[in-house]
Amino acid sequence: MKLRYQLYIFILFLSAILFFVLTINYISYKNQYDEDLKRFVNSEVRLHKKAISNSIQNRSIEFNDAGDLFFNIANDALILFKKDSSMDLDELKLLLKKKYNLQNYDFELYLIDKSYVVYKTTDLKDLNLDLTNISDARTLMNKSLDGNIYFSKFINSDPINLEYRLYAYASVSKDIFLELSFINTQIKNSSISFVVENLQSNNSVRVYRVFKNKDGYSYYNLLKKLENETKKSLYDSLDIIKNSNITNSTIVNSAINFAQTQNLESNLLTITAPIFDKNMFQFLGFENVVMELEIDLSNRVEFLKDIKNLYIGSLFVIVFILFLIFIFVQNRFTKPIEAILKSIKESKKVEEELLTYNNELSRIAKKYNILYDKFTNELEQNSNLLKENKKFIADTVHQIRTPLTNILMNSEMIKKFQKDSSMNTFIDQIDASINMLSNSYEDLSYLLTSDTISYKPKKVDLKTSLIERINFFSTISKVNFKKIEPQIEESSYIYINDIELERIIDNNLSNAIKYGSKDKIIDVVLIENEKEAILEFRSFGDEIKNKDIIFNKNHRENEAKRGLGLGLFMVSNICIKNGIRYDVYYKKGQNIFRYIFKKN
Repeated sequence: MKLRYQLYIFILFLSAILFFVLTINYISYKNQYDEDLKRFVNSEVRLHKKAISNSIQNRSIEFNDAGDLFFNIANDALILFKKDSSMDLDELKLLLKKKYNLQNYDFELYLIDKSYVVYKTTDLKDLNLDLTNISDARTLMNKSLDGNIYFSKFINSDPINLEYRLYAYASVSKDIFLELSFINTQIKNSSISFVVENLQSNNSVRVYRVFKNKDGYSYYNLLKKLENETKKSLYDSLDIIKNSNITNSTIVNSAINFAQTQNLESNLLTITAPIFDKNMFQFLGFENVVMELEIDLSNRVEFLKDIKNLYIGSLFVIVFILFLIFIFVQNRFTKPIEAILKSIKESKKVEEELLTYNNELSRIAKKYNILYDKFTNELEQNSNLLKENKKFIADTVHQIRTPLTNILMNSEMIKKFQKDSSMNTFIDQIDASINMLSNSYEDLSYLLTSDTISYKPKKVDLKTSLIERINFFSTISKVNFKKIEPQIEESSYIYINDIELERIIDNNLSNAIKYGSKDKIIDVVLIENEKEAILEFRSFGDEIKNKDIIFNKNHRENEAKRGLGLGLFMVSNICIKNGIRYDVYYKKGQNIFRYIFKKN
């Protein structure tokens, strides 16, 4: 191995070790960072989900002890209002509060018409609220037409003031319903907002209640107090997410399909996760609660950037040091060597400037110049010999034509004047040998002239050319115990030089006869369509093993068969020149050479 390559390899090896060590350290830290971040995110999600879930699931416990009290209040309210339906609701509330001396509880009264709209209430924020889409309320009101009082199974968080409330429903008449909402004033601070605010976490949290309505799904923020709003305005302002668009809403998709998603933007990681992993309508009266947790990763990301910058800076320092080493090697060793190699590559003498260097490289350059002079003289001699040899081959080929023509004529005369068929076998052998010699002559003639003569394309009838060449090879195939069968339906006209087309046909027929199986048919198939003519030569025999190099120069598939290995190489050059697509494949025991000609 050359010295400069050894030096380069050493530099590369050293740099690779340093790069590898730095990279391994960085990747290890990055993986550990990602793992720590994942654990941190999961712990934050679990912490908030558990706190919110417990707050929602345990809220009804605080109301259990007051079940009888709530029923008595609702029953008295119903009786009093039935006696005097014109009674003011505020007066009725005050009367009931005096009777029961409520200390830990409070309640509100509502009158609802047959369209399920609140038209009178002691809680003005619920005025004009349409309960049609609140299936639990609508169901219990219809049920109360039997004269009984029905309590909701669920404790609900009021979206306006975030209080937990238990609702009761009774029928005043078939067109008027009485609703009561009971509030446990002792557990107001145990609402979801209080729980979230008192978690030991610096992250921002939003909690959404997702519920179904007649057109799809809606949701609102359970933690946002709406002091100056009414429930009607709240529900009217909510977007309705239709069933076909659920996946487009991260909150509704999380609630209905229980999907947890993450979105990182400007170092702020937003995690959307369902609090419950199943539909909670049977337990809560609505579908699910979804948490949106925002985790600020700025400090972590900045620290990771510092580590990354340190890694990149170290790489730059290493690259700079290696560059200095490279410059030293380049000036001291590489440039003189490259100058000598360039002279060798461009076949010229080394410049005189390098010869003046008083070192080993200058002595090598002088030795090279001496050898170059010797080589130039020998190359000139060999070039002259090659020209003379080529001229000799061309003259020899030309001289062959005359005796070859005489042999062909005499063979025809023998056929004409023989009195019986006893000599036919021998005459066929002579004809076959003459035709093979003639085909080889035409190949040599084309090879010798292809780089000096312009073979211009013209309109040629492919069918006529095929029939002529098949007739020419019929004797050769006969003495080789093979038969050529054409499958040609119609004339097909293409643009190609007739001599080049003849070389394509002859070489394929010659190869099929030479390498095909004995006593088997050689098929010549011509198929055409509007744009192309497809010519196939099919011969039975062993599969061609080296299909990728069969068209290479001097390649012979069977070394036992004598030949120059130039035929298919010449064919491929003609195909490339004329834009003919060609291929070879094996199917049903036949080697098939396919040529696709464009019809102009």
